Amino acid sequence: MSVLVDTHIHLTDEEFVGLLQPIMNMLRTLNIKAVSVSMDIVTSTKNMELISSDGDVMIPFVGIHPQSANESKENFTDLVSKNVNKIAGIGEIGLDRKYVSNDEDGYNRQKNVFEHMLAIAERFDKPTSIHSRGSVDDVLDILQSYKLKGNLLHWFTGNKKQLRRAIDMNCYMSYGPILVYSKDKRSLLRDTPKELVLVETDGPVRYTSCFEGKTALPSFLPSVVFILAKTLNINYEDACDILMQNSQRYLDLVL
Repeated sequence: MSVLVDTHIHLTDEEFVGLLQPIMNMLRTLNIKAVSVSMDIVTSTKNMELISSDGDVMIPFVGIHPQSANESKENFTDLVSKNVNKIAGIGEIGLDRKYVSNDEDGYNRQKNVFEHMLAIAERFDKPTSIHSRGSVDDVLDILQSYKLKGNLLHWFTGNKKQLRRAIDMNCYMSYGPILVYSKDKRSLLRDTPKELVLVETDGPVRYTSCFEGKTALPSFLPSVVFILAKTLNINYEDACDILMQNSQRYLDLVL
């Protein structure tokens, strides 16, 4: 039986406080594993703590999100060095001008942090989970300078030209609950090679146009896979098999 992987969820988000054990039990019941990404040093540390009790169903990523670009790079590097054998990947990292408005210095600081995160991923041979909203070209430009194991452009929001460029660079693209209602996302999915497709929920994001605006949980994932299978004109079981193979290759893990 295939294991589904939620390749991008924020299990250490404050909105999940008090819900973690039910979520972990949900993952076990539904045969889903969750890649828990981080936003900063605090959430990275929390992810390291989670694996002691729930490492069977959660896969810890650590990273500094562009929204947290003022975090200490040195302290983060120290965290990774001390926990490198526990860490499965580096993320959520990336670029986003939304958080710095017209502040070019702020955007350059994001780039500096992003490059530092990529250097760590390259040094320790870890996959990455990348935020690229409104900055796909800049992200891809920077990625070209690094030799990395696997790069995921999570919640891909680029256009078809950018998608082709990302495909040429062998990046993975993850698709989430938006597939349920977005024709544009389904069009991008059809243009993505099956071997580069992954799925995610990005919980605790709320999807107001589907799932009644409820906090995204891993239990949403089968619905995402159902729409993915329908969009790609394959059956559900084949979609699960493809996604498990892709997840294993991306993460370099046996699930």
